[in-house]
Amino acid sequence: MKVYIAYPLKEEYLERIKEARNDVEIVENIEEAEVFLGGHISKDDLKKAKNLKWIQSSSAGIDNLLFEELLNSDIIITTASGVHPKPIAEHVFALLLSWTRRINIALRGKFERKWNRDEIKWCEELTGKTMGIIGYGKIGQEIGRIAKSFGMKVIGVKRDINQKDDMVFLPDELFSYKDLHEVLRRSDIIVLVLPLTSETKDLIGEEEFKVMKKDAIFINVGRGKTVKEDALVKALENGQIQCALLDVFYEEPLPEESPLWNLENVIITPHIAGMTPYYDGRLVEIFIHNLKNYPKISRMLNVVDKSLGY
Repeated sequence: MKVYIAYPLKEEYLERIKEARNDVEIVENIEEAEVFLGGHISKDDLKKAKNLKWIQSSSAGIDNLLFEELLNSDIIITTASGVHPKPIAEHVFALLLSWTRRINIALRGKFERKWNRDEIKWCEELTGKTMGIIGYGKIGQEIGRIAKSFGMKVIGVKRDINQKDDMVFLPDELFSYKDLHEVLRRSDIIVLVLPLTSETKDLIGEEEFKVMKKDAIFINVGRGKTVKEDALVKALENGQIQCALLDVFYEEPLPEESPLWNLENVIITPHIAGMTPYYDGRLVEIFIHNLKNYPKISRMLNVVDKSLGY
């Protein structure tokens, strides 16, 4: 089996891949490959890869792969879902606590060498709050697990609420997208962990911000294009919500002229929630599991349903 690896891996990981099956041969040209491991494959590459039968994405999100030629092919696509739950969940709470404990204000004082206690008018607790997690997959479940340890109520939203066999942490309540407004209405903290699909693009807009609580905390660590950014800016400027804690944006890098930079009720991180020193090791574990079971799709992890886009 000829494997083309476009993702940069250390030699030790390459050796483990070669040891996983005795028929694996790592090749340098995509034209020869039956299996591709990487973050992106172009239309031109796909045309060259006449023998390609399986793409193992190095990313959990695959919106950059969903072009027509690939969707209409018989090529198996699997994702790196499972790499990100711990770092992204921890990042959510880093953002959240930075806001509720006013660490963002204290840091400004630190850099100005100023004891700015008088600027910190309030601090908040998470205990007793309700967190609505929109996109209750592996990452959402890890966020929910941690939220419960803070004494919070957890409401999850997922596409198919009857599919629970993949859930390791059940929320207090679980809703489908059709009840999204009900979840937004009830949540003190709203966390988006959505993939980008035709169903989720621009999911959160003006009407959604209107139904949120005036003191709602809005967090997005999924995909920037699931939120209409002009509607978000309007909601923040008009005091429709308390704040936005953002790691992803409609356009990245976030343009210098974006009004989000100047809003006091926004914390921005540059799409780093998924960063972890354990990324490559976890990715290789997923790939090796799938490699050992390929082409038996039923035994492979994270097989993409092309009709759904994830």
